[in-house]
Amino acid sequence: MPKLPSLYDLYGPTSLLNLERSIAEGKIPTASELAAILEANSEKPLPPWFIATVVKSLRGELKKRPGRPKASPLADIRFAIAEARYPLYLAWLQKRQSTSGLDGWSAVRGKDWWDGPPHERAARIVTKQWLKHVSWKAFLNRVSS
Repeated sequence: MPKLPSLYDLYGPTSLLNLERSIAEGKIPTASELAAILEANSEKPLPPWFIATVVKSLRGELKKRPGRPKASPLADIRFAIAEARYPLYLAWLQKRQSTSGLDGWSAVRGKDWWDGPPHERAARIVTKQWLKHVSWKAFLNRVSS
């Protein structure tokens, strides 16, 4: 009876199955990743596809696609949520500015996201919550385009 692979065998950083799956998805392994996988799996026979990948890497034929990598579906979802929340925060801040001002309570006065006009504050709030890798200016540029 064949032994079932463990979770580490399926998803571990030195797993041949994980490497094969990531190559099928279009992700190109780095030389250090290949070295770690080779070192961890040296006691058993290596599959031909892995040997071919190592040979291509050594010859310099293993190249990443040019350009920026495609955004993940999760990143698109997070941007859509931030884009949907931005008008809500903007309306709240504009109303607050006209009624009681934007000084804010003492807990938020010193925060970096509680600075500037309402549209900047709204952009800072949503990028702080949903898009930590995007600046608030880049978010506003992408929303306005």
